[in-house]
This record gives sequence, structure tokens and C-alpha cells, in this order.
Amino acid sequence: MPSSTPATFNRTVVLSLAAVWVIWGSTYLAIKIGLETMPPFLMQGIRFTVASTVMLSVLKAKKVAWPSRVQIRNASLIGVLLLIGGLGMVTVAEDRGVDSGLVATIIAIQPMLMSLWGGLWKTWPIRMQWVGMLIGMAGVLVLVSDNGLSGTWSGTSLVFVACLSWSFGSALSRRIDMPSGFMATAFEMAAAAIVYLMLTLITHEDIQMPSMRSSLAVVYLIFIGSIVAFTAFTYLISHVSGPLAMSYAYVNPAIAVLLGVVLSDEHVSTNMAIALPIILVGVAIVTNSSRGVES
Repeated sequence: MPSSTPATFNRTVVLSLAAVWVIWGSTYLAIKIGLETMPPFLMQGIRFTVASTVMLSVLKAKKVAWPSRVQIRNASLIGVLLLIGGLGMVTVAEDRGVDSGLVATIIAIQPMLMSLWGGLWKTWPIRMQWVGMLIGMAGVLVLVSDNGLSGTWSGTSLVFVACLSWSFGSALSRRIDMPSGFMATAFEMAAAAIVYLMLTLITHEDIQMPSMRSSLAVVYLIFIGSIVAFTAFTYLISHVSGPLAMSYAYVNPAIAVLLGVVLSDEHVSTNMAIALPIILVGVAIVTNSSRGVES
């Protein structure tokens, strides 16, 4: 079973937080670009097939101990919850026209959802963590009130489903027997790859030659968004408190909206300038109050 150890702000924790804060904020736009000429399930299937194959090959070459059948089963379950129920629904939502900034904004409710799921195991956030999360959500509400962010109702609903699946998977992964280190990440992605490719066949996705722009976006998602950032998140979820591990959800909207404005055709008003400082204050409170809190 995962051990519950005090959260310490060592170098690995800091680098992991930076990775999920910045990189995952950029992946929403990368997914949108990939979807320009690739169907959603195939795109993610290729992404996680390559990423998991690379990771498992490296781990095998380094003769890392293979996990038990129970650990592989558990990692596969978490992979489906996070990468199919969570990321998969987000991908379909963006394919249905939901702005990347709006997707990232809605996903900011995940820390609160994870805290509520944690209540099933009687582990609630401390008072200041709640304060920080509420402040962060206030900033997100300012951001989402911007008329420049748009999306269909069906697509937006899928993002809320994604939040439920991702937050539950994150909470559950801390309480079941999982593979250690990179093995957990590799098997989670391998399970997701299999399901995505099955969905590609079941839904008869229209497959065509992707553009260079879409192909480069998928390469970015494979090596930066998956191997680097998802590995960092897997480390955080088992080494720091839940609210701190999920704090990326408050930073990602600001980064996603900014990139959408600069690099895509999304438009946002001055709400961004108002929301960003509020979000950062919330993250700072969650981060500071998480020092010494058990994960």
C-alpha cells in the first residue's frame, strides 16, 4: 500500500510542481492542434502507445523489478480513470469545439473534487487548504465569466465528467497497491493506449494523413505532456498532500488561456489580468499550508 509520508519541499517536488503547472497548461492547446487533422481516440492512442513503449523499454533495459499482477491491475484501473475517463473526455470536448482555455478553467474544480473523494477515507483538507482552494476557485470564476471563452453544452458537460473521473482516480491511486516509480506511469499509459485504440476501431474514426502541425503537437504530447508531466504528477500524488498535488488545476487555466490567445484564435478580455493574481494567491496559500501535511 502507498505510504503516507510528510510532504517535503525537496528539489524533486519543486521540479514536479513546475512541470505539471506549466506543461499541462500547454497541453490543452497541443490537443486542439492535434485534433485539426487527427481523430481524438486515435491521436491519444498513438500518444500513449509510443509513450508507454518508450518508458517500459527503458525500465526493462535498466532491469527495474516488474510489478505484481495486482499492481498491474491497479495501475491499469487508474490509467483508465485518469486517461480515458479524464483526458479522453477532455479530448472529445475539444473536438466538439470547446475552447482550450474553457476546458482548463472547468478542470480547476478538480482539487475540491479530490478533497471530497478523500472524505470517503476520512481524510479532509486542513482549514487553510480550503481557504486557498476557495480563493483559487474565485479567480477561476472570474476567468470563466469572460465572454471570449466558448464551447458547446455537450462538450462542456464532458469536461465535468472528466473532472469526476480524474479526481476519483487520483484519490483512489493513493490508497491501493500501485507499482513504484515510473512503472506506475508506464502501465497506466499502456492500459489507456489499449482502450484508446479499441475505441478507434469501435467508433470507426475517420483516419487521414495528419498535417505536420498536428504531428508535431502529438510529438510534444508524447514526450513532454506524457512522459515528463504525467510522471511528475504520479510522483506528486504519492509524495505530497492532495491539495498540493492538484494545485496545477488553478495555474493551468491562466497558462491555457494565455497560450490560446497568443498562439490560436481564442480571444479573452481583461478578466485574465484580474483572475491571474487571484489564482496565484490561492495556489500560494495551498502550497504554504501543505508544508508538513501528510499525504
